[in-house]
Amino acid sequence: MASQRQKASFPPDATRLMWMWAALVLLGGLEFGLSFLPLARHARPLVMLPALPMIVVVAVGFMNVMKGPVIVRAFAIAALLWLLVLLGLGSVDALTRIDYAVLRLG
Repeated sequence: MASQRQKASFPPDATRLMWMWAALVLLGGLEFGLSFLPLARHARPLVMLPALPMIVVVAVGFMNVMKGPVIVRAFAIAALLWLLVLLGLGSVDALTRIDYAVLRLG
């Protein structure tokens, strides 16, 4: 049976991980690209929208939250709560920043 060669392929887990990694890279690139758009003050939080699917991909795909015991899901929910707190505190600067005109004297 040495004449029969098996087709080399990735294991199913590696393929799934590569798809999730590609999705994260694509969403990260989208968020990076959105940061260069000249958005009005009320539209600035839209730049954070790609972060939500990134959170879902990491939680469901990489962390396997759905397959773990209840305590794993509880800690994942607590981590999401703290992530929302950090995103909220981080966005306060961008949402409340005021541009002042600079006066030149002389």
